[in-house]
Amino acid sequence: MSLKGNKLRVGLVGCGSIARQRHLPFWRELEEESRVEIVAVCDVVNERAQEEAVLCKNARAYTNYDDMLSEVELDIVDVCTQNRMHAANSIQALKKGCHVLVEKPMAMSSRECKTMIKAAEIAGKKLMVAQHMRFEAANEKLKAVIDSGDVGEIYTAQAQWLRRRGIPGWGRFHIKEESLGGPLIDIGVHMLDLTLWLMGFPKPVSASGKIYRMFGDRPDLVNADWGVGYPSKEFDVEDYATALIRFENNLTLQLSVSWAANIAEETHQIMLLGDKAGVSNNPLAVYGFDENALTSRKYDWIPEKIGHREEIRHFTDCIEQEKPVLVLPEQSLTVQQIIDAIYESSEKNKEVAIRK
Repeated sequence: MSLKGNKLRVGLVGCGSIARQRHLPFWRELEEESRVEIVAVCDVVNERAQEEAVLCKNARAYTNYDDMLSEVELDIVDVCTQNRMHAANSIQALKKGCHVLVEKPMAMSSRECKTMIKAAEIAGKKLMVAQHMRFEAANEKLKAVIDSGDVGEIYTAQAQWLRRRGIPGWGRFHIKEESLGGPLIDIGVHMLDLTLWLMGFPKPVSASGKIYRMFGDRPDLVNADWGVGYPSKEFDVEDYATALIRFENNLTLQLSVSWAANIAEETHQIMLLGDKAGVSNNPLAVYGFDENALTSRKYDWIPEKIGHREEIRHFTDCIEQEKPVLVLPEQSLTVQQIIDAIYESSEKNKEVAIRK
């Protein structure tokens, strides 16, 4: 447990939607269980910080992150700020001797990710990216099937998250300086992390990708149906991305993500093919063969687990029990290296090597 008492002392920075809806409610659950104490919340908008602080038992509200780190003794800092602040906020907390849970994406570049990992190593503290999809029950079932050997040797995978209409109409997602990119860094990071985890995190060697901006900067589409509530001239990220990633041992992954596309309906699917069977998450099933027959095994019901709740509980467990986190920061670095390579490939119009 914490060296400062029986309860781990938690501070959170960035009280936007992800913190209010997917982080603080589950920290408060742990607070009710007397496992943690939320002692500080910070946001540049004072009203947001105050609103969240009063929902905790004994939290102070801050608008200045430096003040929070200086004035409050913390064991854990949960970073839920803009993408561009993830690295700086995490490194500051690590240097103060705090364990850090940081929202995805890990950072704005592989270079920043490496700096974060180094800071965690020097501090001797845990650093984990909040890849909540690994903690969802259906995905845990897929991982168990794969690890059992039923799928055999995986040789290729496909991952798609295609929204028909789903351009964010809030925050700073649409500005490259703030967020790095569009759906590739927003939802593509989830698909990459989850698929690579299911594949056993093979080593990537190259990527060939292309990004498109077809709708987000069009003035004629600024309306509620598209979810765009900001001036279209600000939109300078992609709204569609596609890529082929090559790995060692001839493994491949095809990735496609969109915020907007002219398709029949939203598609969210991961499929992995092995020499014994294939698996998919939508539907949740295993497809194979038995002598001269084709077989399928579908899972009609899996106990519900909220990924964000489970990741916060897991991170707390790891600190209390001094065990490794499931989402290793080195794995999140690999995901970022692939994303960097896809953007580079699109810009250069050619396949590029993934540099370690």
